[in-house]
Amino acid sequence: MNCEEAHRFLDAYVDRELDLHRRLEIEEHLSSCPSCRSLAREIKEFRSFFAASAPYQAPPQLRAKVLAVMRQDRAKPTFNLLRQPWVYAAGVVVLSVFLALNILFPQAEAELFREAVLRHSQSFAADHAVDVASGNPHIVKSWFAAKLDFVPPVVVFPAAGYSLVGGRIDMIKNHSVAAFVYKNNKDVVTMFCWPPKKEHLSNSDQLVEGYHVSTWSNAECNYVLVSKLSDREMEEFVDSFRVRVQSGAYF
Repeated sequence: MNCEEAHRFLDAYVDRELDLHRRLEIEEHLSSCPSCRSLAREIKEFRSFFAASAPYQAPPQLRAKVLAVMRQDRAKPTFNLLRQPWVYAAGVVVLSVFLALNILFPQAEAELFREAVLRHSQSFAADHAVDVASGNPHIVKSWFAAKLDFVPPVVVFPAAGYSLVGGRIDMIKNHSVAAFVYKNNKDVVTMFCWPPKKEHLSNSDQLVEGYHVSTWSNAECNYVLVSKLSDREMEEFVDSFRVRVQSGAYF
């Protein structure tokens, strides 16, 4: 992918609207192109500035009125069509799919977020943040290789000011996962990872019980990062971490 092609997809990439294949292509290009990476960051900053500075938010009553008008307009030309029995049968199928996609999956995702936050907070409450306390990637990688059926990528310096202090084996969704702990002078970030197999995580940033949770996936691993960083700090950390992974800057 060249810069011209990347520019066509940057807005959709920032809005997390690309499919996994296209997203990985963009991330591979960004890892080696400072110009496009800077442009992507500018787009993100503009989105954040616009959202924070928007002078007007529509009241709930306006949303309800607009939706009511839209329903009325749609109902007029389709009234006779809705009398057909097959339409009701099709409606049941569509409703079932809608419920599955918009209720079951978000609940499963929310459960994963809560579980990651719980594992992160419990590890520090029990003073058991790491099982192998070392910033040496060879030691940490060998330790994980001896205890898991996969070898996770070891990123030593994920972002400016942060360094690896060790790792542990934890459980997420009943899977054994690798958990890496990173610190700077005052902040702690836990990164959970495991092979995606058939369950690729989508790009997501959520606030759960005061913790920021960011998820994404590539061909090698699902990643879940948990911290109490600010919005901007978390975004910078995640962007830096992902660039290092995509560029192969790990052990």
